[in-house]
Amino acid sequence: MSTESNTNIPVEKRWSKYNKMHVVQAGDEGFYSLVFARCQPTDTAVSVSFKLHAALWNPGPNYLSACEEALPVLFFIFFVFFAGATGVWIWLLIKGGNKVQKIHYMMAVLLVVKTMAMLFESIRYHFIATTGVGHEWSVIYYIFAFLKGLLLFTVILLIGTGWSLVKPYLNDREKKIVLVVLILQVIDNVALIVLEEMAPGSQEWYTWRDVLHLVDIICCCAILFPIVWSIRHLRQAAAADGKAAHNIMKLTLFRQFYIMVVTYIYFTRIIVFLLAATMPYDWMWLRFVFTELATLSFYVVTGYKFKPAEDNPYLKVELEDPDELEEFGLDEEGELEMEQVKSRVEV
Repeated sequence: MSTESNTNIPVEKRWSKYNKMHVVQAGDEGFYSLVFARCQPTDTAVSVSFKLHAALWNPGPNYLSACEEALPVLFFIFFVFFAGATGVWIWLLIKGGNKVQKIHYMMAVLLVVKTMAMLFESIRYHFIATTGVGHEWSVIYYIFAFLKGLLLFTVILLIGTGWSLVKPYLNDREKKIVLVVLILQVIDNVALIVLEEMAPGSQEWYTWRDVLHLVDIICCCAILFPIVWSIRHLRQAAAADGKAAHNIMKLTLFRQFYIMVVTYIYFTRIIVFLLAATMPYDWMWLRFVFTELATLSFYVVTGYKFKPAEDNPYLKVELEDPDELEEFGLDEEGELEMEQVKSRVEV
């Protein structure tokens, strides 16, 4: 810590070492934080520099907070659930034969990455609980969490556009949406890693937290647009040609998927956040339970709705069927022209 003397000559004062121990007695349990505040001097030109080593633990010793002690076991349980879901999905792909499309393989990759993320998050928290650090395992977890974030939004976008299932490629508008969401997800995952590694309470921590929430909300809104466009195209196509029954089945499935995505986003981004803000400190681990249960349910229902099957109304359209391609904005210009639809209705 540097101050100025009466002769305005900078003087450096040093503390060689200072130790402090505080034991929380029975009945005083709670959520404790370590905060440093400089009250004097008020001159902003005077800086404070020091190295702090803080060790906090619960009986055991367990270096996790009381609200996190259950997390290693909890994440391992969800690892088992997601591993089971991955095994079932791979079995469906093997059994599906020529009904399996490219998007089904992407869904399998997403499940594998999500499963591995759960495993390494469980290992990471285990080492933090027993040793107080888990840097190596944190790096591996961040890699899988990064890939999971990219794949999740990409798969939702591609299912919403019908890529490889009801049409063979994306139009220009859909490509732009996918590109924007991927870029935002890179920023979002970088912000997540910075938040995990930065001390809460610092100015930078609040900045990155706000960036994380803002980008996450933008991504959630962006992935809804292709689903809305597909619903609109199917509604127009159902009223314009002789394949109304088939298109209505597709339309119903798209509407169900839209409701699923909105419900999943609303619950995991808003409801869980509000619950975590109002829960007692020793119950805050429940926010992870709610989030992962919602994620597992979303994956399972989505897989059931869009699994490879002959009777699935969400079928691949052959390239030689121009009428079907037109329904999804894949005419020569890549856009569904309202004039074409109206003319077909008049005929």
